[in-house]
Amino acid sequence: MTRRRVTALAAGLSALMLSGCGLMEPVDISGFAEEAADPDAKVVRLANVYEPSHPANACGTATLKEELAPHGIDLKVYPSAQLGSEAETVEQVATGALDIGMSTGAFFAVWYPDSGVVDGAFLVENGREYDRAMRGPALTQMYEDMKEETGLDVFSSWYYGARNVTANKPVRTPEDFKGLKIRTPDAPLYLQMIRTFGGTATPMALSEVYLGLQQGAIDAQENPIPTIASNKFEEVQSTISLTKHMVQGVQLVTSDRFMEGLTEDERQAVLDAADSARLANLKCLEDQEAEILETWEDQDTIDIVEDVDTETFRERVKSDLIPNTPWEDLYLDVQEEIENDVPTVVGTDPEDSELFADEEEQ
Repeated sequence: MTRRRVTALAAGLSALMLSGCGLMEPVDISGFAEEAADPDAKVVRLANVYEPSHPANACGTATLKEELAPHGIDLKVYPSAQLGSEAETVEQVATGALDIGMSTGAFFAVWYPDSGVVDGAFLVENGREYDRAMRGPALTQMYEDMKEETGLDVFSSWYYGARNVTANKPVRTPEDFKGLKIRTPDAPLYLQMIRTFGGTATPMALSEVYLGLQQGAIDAQENPIPTIASNKFEEVQSTISLTKHMVQGVQLVTSDRFMEGLTEDERQAVLDAADSARLANLKCLEDQEAEILETWEDQDTIDIVEDVDTETFRERVKSDLIPNTPWEDLYLDVQEEIENDVPTVVGTDPEDSELFADEEEQ
């Protein structure tokens, strides 16, 4: 492992720990989009909707920025939806107004329907399976086909977390969804999923959710644990139910025009740096998921419901949701790859990275 990668990951972990998990405070973002120290560096702009303290930035884009600097590339990161929503970010990339965007898979489905499969409910069971599936033959080929048809180039996928439901009551079964107005991102797949579970889906920007919960405009929301903590939703909700209904990631997307505009060395540097950042982000997220739950439990911050009837949710998804998507066959192919331990075709496996070396010692 390079000294730069260790430094970036250590800085990210320190930022996350100092944020106090569920009591995170905003951090200084001036270093994300400052002027290039080297006037000759190639400036590359990346935008996302996540807070600076979220692992996607604190560990992911921080590592990406540091890994690219020695190659004469100055990465400017614009967090917190400064340049728009996820859908707007993807559109800016498609039109050439932005170099790199970060988005969940459902927002690519507007451009290429099969890409929505990566946000399929209960596609995989955990972060490691997600990371493996995204680098497997089926999804690697799917993104190649998407690039061929749309010009959108998804060149790295980072674990984002398992989505869970917060509300002011436990949500153990689909019956508990009835009568709940649940915030979702404004993408058809999320709306369809919540309706399948029996709830009323209410599209809303992430930045508006805290106030919406506080004022009662919505009853509940669903997000991964680090996102819940970084947005302080535990302050305005009494209960988190560990449904883990969607194990999700974020995709780094650029355009084929951008990649073709790089030299061969620059292009390889971007791919290598993204792979390092993927692993740093995965490590931070796995650690933070466990730490936040432990802190919430120790401090009695929010009631944690673990006895969720996930099998009933799975059966409803299998019978009512997946058959009504354009990617049912691809969904099943991905699950078959995981079940049969099919080798990945791109990227470094976590067990081959020094970041995860401590796992072998435990």
